[in-house]
Amino acid sequence: MKKRWIIGEGDSALQEQLCAAINITPLVSRILINRGIRDITSARDFLQVSYRNLIDPFLLNDMEKAVSRITDVIRNKGRIMICGDYDVDGVTASALYIEFFKKYGVDGTLYIPDRMREGYGLNEAAVLMARSQGIDVILTADCGTTSTAPVRLAQSLGIDVIVTDHHEPPKELPDAFAMINPNRHDSTYPFKGLAGVGVAFKLVQALSQMLEARSQRLEVRSQKSEARINLTSDFWPLTSSNDDLSSCLDLVALGTIADVAPITGENRFFVKEGLRLLTEGKRVGIAALKDAAGMRGGDVTAGAVGFILAPRINASGRLSKADMAVRLLTTKDPEEARHIASYLNQMNEERQRIEAKIKNEVREKIAKEMDINREKVIVMASGEWHQGVIGIVASKIVDEFYRPCILISLQEDGNGKGSARSIPGFNIYEGLEECSDLIEKFGGHKYAAGLTIKGANIPLLRERLSVVAGDRLSEEDFIPRLIMDAEIDLEEISFPLLKEMTLLPPYGVANPEPVIVSRGLRVMEPKLVGKDHLKIKLRRGGTYLDCIGFNMASAYNNIIKTGGEIDAAYTPELNLWNGTYGIQLKLKDMRVSDG
Repeated sequence: MKKRWIIGEGDSALQEQLCAAINITPLVSRILINRGIRDITSARDFLQVSYRNLIDPFLLNDMEKAVSRITDVIRNKGRIMICGDYDVDGVTASALYIEFFKKYGVDGTLYIPDRMREGYGLNEAAVLMARSQGIDVILTADCGTTSTAPVRLAQSLGIDVIVTDHHEPPKELPDAFAMINPNRHDSTYPFKGLAGVGVAFKLVQALSQMLEARSQRLEVRSQKSEARINLTSDFWPLTSSNDDLSSCLDLVALGTIADVAPITGENRFFVKEGLRLLTEGKRVGIAALKDAAGMRGGDVTAGAVGFILAPRINASGRLSKADMAVRLLTTKDPEEARHIASYLNQMNEERQRIEAKIKNEVREKIAKEMDINREKVIVMASGEWHQGVIGIVASKIVDEFYRPCILISLQEDGNGKGSARSIPGFNIYEGLEECSDLIEKFGGHKYAAGLTIKGANIPLLRERLSVVAGDRLSEEDFIPRLIMDAEIDLEEISFPLLKEMTLLPPYGVANPEPVIVSRGLRVMEPKLVGKDHLKIKLRRGGTYLDCIGFNMASAYNNIIKTGGEIDAAYTPELNLWNGTYGIQLKLKDMRVSDG
């Protein structure tokens, strides 16, 4: 699909200011500006990632209440039930809580609902189980913001519910004992991009801070003040519990990357430190999973998490029960870890087979049932589609057709359970709100959502949502965009520049890989490698640089064989080969130069 090329406008005055103040190149300063960084302090914090990126956890609504209640449970050896979601975010948040409470002698009972039988979030069956087991507090992990009825039941039974979540809240929140969610409408927490596991970490950070302060007989002020913020800032490098907090950042990175949270603010610290831990592989379960996935040496990158580790952790929750994945992340037994990792690897292979079959069927239905040029949203349903896999397929259909997509698995009772994914510019959660009278229930955020709907309402949803999207989006919004940071000459790419650019990762949402465009280039030595990859050299004047274009074999015939000059969009990077670093351009797109 042809892409629109858009080059960020930049701000020359601010660019010069950043260059002078923190001694960086014009290109890197422009990249920072394009990421929304518009002052010297923010630029330094972005480039020099450290614990100082962390924000005082007590700035989150209800944090004081939650910490006080859980501290009482720990002190009195009470009982806690952890109710988590079945995706990687929920699994890692649940594992984080289990490890933390175990340290303080509290065995957290784990409850993760069955995706197919129970669906998402806290439910009344979990509440009744909690009562039968004498649970004092139900603590949610990546869910609970929309669980009004189960929360009401729990509170009526004398069980306090503490919600830790990040999903979009409804207009009226459940009446939980504490609702910790940075996206609450009344929240003043300065960073809204935490994943569910990030919110769980903030609670653990606050609990550690409070317990550490008590053990050292420090006075911790109850009001949200500068003193509290300073205590949080000083807390990380000085106290004995930091090793425990640091050791769980691999879990935080896994959940943050898998949930496609923005890699800015606190998340940069979580992901950078977490990737280092994942590379070391000291956690028994992670080492076993890397081995089962065939990851032999090398740094674990955000891409490796997203495409290799996370799908395997997700597999059990998609096709069966997610409890197994939590066990993998919390076990200390290498043999148990090896068996679970092997099982998850097999489940992932089965998931891939199911996914490929559903994807082909969706494509066929689109070809037969839709006018893709007229309809703005893809809404498809089938009784043959596995409920646990349709979310992945919906994401791939969005990538292929660049339309918001809802895929629905029809149940025996005629109702459907669906997964929605969207494109930039269209908030799918708000779109579903416009159609809420057609939907039994829904939840999620702007790019992804889940829903339950009566079968008879599916055609009406498809029709109305297409109208809503058409009203909010222009025709250009349905053409994929390639946003580039700058246009430079090929000879400006150098080792010192790329060394400076190593300060920019980890990459992800809100901090994508930098994309550069250079024009009037000659193609040298083109060849196809692997299944569908293009390897070339690009030349301008006396400068030659190696390039790799993954899944760009079609460009060989469409562009390169024209024989003229081309314009190329790429990410420059250092490439290690046979022990030697070289400069390589990772191609994003090419087109015939217009002169």
